Amino acid sequence: MKPILPLARLRSVRDDVRSLGFSAPLRAGYEASKRLGGHSLVFGALGRARSGRTFRSPLHLPAASQVPALAAQRAGRAAKEVADGRVTLFGRSVDVGPTPDWHAVLDGPGHWPEDPWWQIDIRSDSRLSDVKWTWELGRARHLVVLARAAAVAGGAEAGSAGAAEVLRRHVASWLQQNPPERGVHWYSNLEISLRAVVWAEVLQRAGHLLPPSLVADVEEHLARCARHLVADLPYTLSTMRNNHLLGDALGMQLLQRGLGRGEGRGSATMAVAKRMFEAQAARHFRPDGSMIEDSLSYHRFVLEMLVVERLLDPAGPPRPALAASAQYLARLGVLEGPVPQYGDWDEGRVLVSTQDPHDLSGTVRCALALAGTGALAAWRAEHDECAWYAGEGVPVSPERAERDGRDIGGGIARAARGDTVLWLKAGSAKSHGHADLLSTPILWGGEWVVGDPGTGTYNGRLEQRNHFRTSVAHSVLRVDGQDQLGPHRAFRWQRTARGVVGDPLEVDGWLVTWGAHDAYGFLTPPRRVVRVVALRVGTVVVVDWAEGAPAGLATSLPLGPGCTWDAEASEMGLPSSLRLRLSCSASPVVVVGQSAPFDGWWSPTYGSVLPATRLEVSSRTGTVLWWAISTDAPPEVTELDGRVAIDALNLACTWGDGSVTLAAGRSSATVAT
Repeated sequence: MKPILPLARLRSVRDDVRSLGFSAPLRAGYEASKRLGGHSLVFGALGRARSGRTFRSPLHLPAASQVPALAAQRAGRAAKEVADGRVTLFGRSVDVGPTPDWHAVLDGPGHWPEDPWWQIDIRSDSRLSDVKWTWELGRARHLVVLARAAAVAGGAEAGSAGAAEVLRRHVASWLQQNPPERGVHWYSNLEISLRAVVWAEVLQRAGHLLPPSLVADVEEHLARCARHLVADLPYTLSTMRNNHLLGDALGMQLLQRGLGRGEGRGSATMAVAKRMFEAQAARHFRPDGSMIEDSLSYHRFVLEMLVVERLLDPAGPPRPALAASAQYLARLGVLEGPVPQYGDWDEGRVLVSTQDPHDLSGTVRCALALAGTGALAAWRAEHDECAWYAGEGVPVSPERAERDGRDIGGGIARAARGDTVLWLKAGSAKSHGHADLLSTPILWGGEWVVGDPGTGTYNGRLEQRNHFRTSVAHSVLRVDGQDQLGPHRAFRWQRTARGVVGDPLEVDGWLVTWGAHDAYGFLTPPRRVVRVVALRVGTVVVVDWAEGAPAGLATSLPLGPGCTWDAEASEMGLPSSLRLRLSCSASPVVVVGQSAPFDGWWSPTYGSVLPATRLEVSSRTGTVLWWAISTDAPPEVTELDGRVAIDALNLACTWGDGSVTLAAGRSSATVAT
């Protein structure tokens, strides 16, 4: 007799249940409701019933007259582009014309159906396209840009039609093309919540410049959004407990306040929303400012949620996580220059800015401003986030970027000497993270030498998705050809791992940063990994140890997109050439822009890939693997019986029961593993 389900399918279901945990039955019931008519009954009724509610923006924002001239000018320039029919999505200027097609497939041909949202396939292999592109347009941040330009200019400028007229056209087209409970823009509660923030600012900035009948239609739309979020709570509560739950709860609070339901008749819904937010916040934010989502993009995303929460209630004490999460990014180096693109990167924003989405400094300073009494005048002139969301005042002072190899939080160390900056990432988390424990991005003279290659896509080819998030794309040690975590579907993992950063050591002019992880504990016998990064001006040496008997060891060096490789000279081409030396005598395997299998690529932002060099360094049987980069002749590195000498610096790793000790010269440090 054949099994009811193939073994591979049963294993996939098992992994799904393991990932969802106690919420798996609720999620299963929710999916059954889509197919058996429950959704049609509930949301069909919501789509037919009008509310007649009015909406008043609950956001406490600086008046347009108080916005610095430079920020107003940036809004005017960006609004002019929208008036000319162009909106920037994921770094691309997309032609949307005078009236957007809000359901267009933007990464290819086609048009999303305007059917009841629960009948639209956005997830299976037969889906029309990557819905994230259409959702990115549907977040409608450009409407805020138009509203700001209209408010500053009194409705004039931004093209011959005027910003207010362009805004009117776009708002009217949205309402016409997105009737209640129909189309992909009703599919995601998080998207609805993010748009609620946008609509609140649009109405506050420029509602008086729009026709009263159009404003009334927007208010009715927001009332329906509020009802939808309440009715769709089973989905919110059954998804992975991450930024979605925070965002949905924040959207519910904003809508309830704006509809006058924060007290009295609607207070029960507000109480539920607050409890949801508080429960997830208790899980989400760590005391050191890091978060449970292993992603720089999502850290910024959730930090901006905290900013909006503060804007809803600025009179009360600020949530401690507001400043702590901003200081975490300051220690990471966000205020000093580029930082690694850890984890999934999709430019997710809650706040609206016309500036470089890769620059997180505006969000950091905005959060520190709202944790204090306001932003410095220079911050408001420099950053849209400070200009439009924070008044002038005294912010919490940002902490300095870490330079000496200490853990900045979440298991990430940062070290800097001369014009070289590097990070050592030992921390790991399941949500939006990559299999990158002990990866070592290196910034040399402001250019990435070894970096984090990015994200690629969520919903594109699974081969591409898995390449960018698995260990082979990162500068980590791989043992016996195994991935650290093992991908399952587009977002989940088969395993978890724990890593820790050790106390740094200063020895003989070297700064020694190090860490350990247990990602290969699933092997037989289990193996722990230690990485040591020795840094001095002009030189970086990276040494990996694998516990136990000799094994097949390999590591990748994903070179930055501006970095070339000269195999004959063993040089990396940057403004000044760097020399590379490897522990094995054979030349590294070089992969650049390969399609089958997908390999040798760099993703600067979501949905974009560029050819880039990946070097593969390996040893068939060993316990140590090392590589060194320097501006001049690399240091002399020797290995004997598991000990490594870098010039006169002697390194040794001792494996204990539940701990690992690193000896560097006469100094040593121990971590629990």
